[in-house]
Amino acid sequence: MKPVNSTTKLFRLMPALALSAALLTGCYNHSEGDHDPVALGADLNVSGLQLRSVLIVTSGQNEPGRVLGTIFNTTATDIQMVLADSDEQLEVKIPALGHLGFDQSPLIFNTTQEPPGARTDLQVRVKGQQEIINVPIQNGTFDQYRPYIPSPSPSS
Repeated sequence: MKPVNSTTKLFRLMPALALSAALLTGCYNHSEGDHDPVALGADLNVSGLQLRSVLIVTSGQNEPGRVLGTIFNTTATDIQMVLADSDEQLEVKIPALGHLGFDQSPLIFNTTQEPPGARTDLQVRVKGQQEIINVPIQNGTFDQYRPYIPSPSPSS
């Protein structure tokens, strides 16, 4: 019998190594939703509602501020929610097993007490429960927010 040298052994192993490498590359698919997208807004779960990526966009302190984000209703009934800052409250209705996106349904406070770059507390009242959500205030620094900035107040 003829002795096998190391070069011959390597050539015999190459198909097995190539097959193993090909099989292992298909084991991980990063697009299967194993990560959460980065969002600047705040999240809160309260009384069957899920507030996601909530933030305020404004042109400046003491100017009108528009709420952005999405609210999901996980219950089988419509839910009335009040969102309030220190001097104003806004009411919205979220449909049963549905959602409300503030990019399509404007919700605007007359004034934003804090400047862009700061955070502010908003009260969330639902079914007799009250929670606080601390949301960021943004301006047009990020291009995606520019179309949502409300017009400055006439006295500015």
